[in-house]
Amino acid sequence: MISTEDVLRIASLARLSLTENEVVLYQKHLGRVLDYIKDLESVDTLGVGLATHVPTDSVAFREDKAVDSHLAAALIKLAPEHEAGHFIVPAVMDADQ
Repeated sequence: MISTEDVLRIASLARLSLTENEVVLYQKHLGRVLDYIKDLESVDTLGVGLATHVPTDSVAFREDKAVDSHLAAALIKLAPEHEAGHFIVPAVMDADQ
């Protein structure tokens, strides 16, 4: 199982505050993810070829053209902070990092 310290470190990197109950919950969830990855590592893929491209018949294509988005101004207005048509968000990294 993943340690409490590991869960708290991951939460810190994601800028999350977790309760004690959430830490226990995420220990279980992350532990299951890591166990699944361990199971995948044991799968024999020796005879499996590389996937070098996506088949074009399974991808829906549309014309690539620029369109005027009338929603941008409305979305900006919904932001808690904005300036000159841009979102203002808190810094993710401290200056000393």
